[in-house]
Amino acid sequence: MLDQPLSFFSNFDQYERYLSATMVTFSMLGMGATLTVRDFANTLSAWRGLAVGLVAQLVLVPIWAGLTLFAISLFPTGFGGLTAAGAIGIATGIALIASMPGGSLSNLLTFIGNGNVALSVSLTAVTTLICLFATPIVLAALVNVRVPGNFEIDKLQIMLDIGQFLIAPLLAGMLFRRLSHSKQQVLFTKVMVRASLALLAMIINGSLGAGRLQIGPYGWLGPAIIVVFGLGALYLSRLFTFTWGLIDRDSLAIVIEVVVKNGLLALLVVTSMFPAEMLADRDSEDANLIIAARDGCIFVVLFFSGLAIVAGSSASMRGRKRRGREREADLRKEADSTQQGPV
Repeated sequence: MLDQPLSFFSNFDQYERYLSATMVTFSMLGMGATLTVRDFANTLSAWRGLAVGLVAQLVLVPIWAGLTLFAISLFPTGFGGLTAAGAIGIATGIALIASMPGGSLSNLLTFIGNGNVALSVSLTAVTTLICLFATPIVLAALVNVRVPGNFEIDKLQIMLDIGQFLIAPLLAGMLFRRLSHSKQQVLFTKVMVRASLALLAMIINGSLGAGRLQIGPYGWLGPAIIVVFGLGALYLSRLFTFTWGLIDRDSLAIVIEVVVKNGLLALLVVTSMFPAEMLADRDSEDANLIIAARDGCIFVVLFFSGLAIVAGSSASMRGRKRRGREREADLRKEADSTQQGPV
């Protein structure tokens, strides 16, 4: 009996892809059950905010990621406890995060912060569809310059995975919403989300048991770089939205969308980038570096996801307080004008 959990950890490579694919499928089925065709149509009425949000997601964040990767290359090996293999892992993970669309949690945080929920939902939906093409392109541009050897990203495989495990379940969930009643939709969404979270817990547990989430190769500098990248993306997107003159509610929706990424999809893409058979045809040096890149991706995805929840929640609460102060000011003005009466 004791051999069974040990076998799961030692052979985790064999299960990881199936677990990740099923996890993303359940998650997108649940997300699709909350969307309608009208949500996509709403993007036409909010085209300016949508355009600014898409540029922030697809251009600004990848550029910032590229600058972060360049900065990583400037640190001497071993500085801050970051080994050469650890640097490759952190860089690859940041590139992966930069290529991801927004996650559905961003919609909830935008709602709590009194942001533009319609814009948030539209951005999540549109970037999820666009990532079918954008994710492989961004990954190829950022990763191939960091991972040594003749490593190449299988862009076609990533596109197939996104189409099969992300886009198709999303559309299936939307179809289920159209054909079902509201109580069925709520129950279906809860079941799908909880199932995906249970599988996420299994993946994290399997990664820990397989020794992939060791912080040793990253020292203190690795996590610090992830924090700087995340906060930099937040403040740059905030500045970008203000430059284009967007109101606070739109700006909040875009900032949260930029920071809160689809970490579940990222874990699936890791299995596409680093299939088990990739390591079999390489010498030991290249294989170790490829393993470092894969493990770094998982570490960055999990660390960044936790950071994004904290940063996104903080931005959401600040937005909520700001809106509360604005409402109080409006009420005081109305009270003052009532007391003064007509002139």
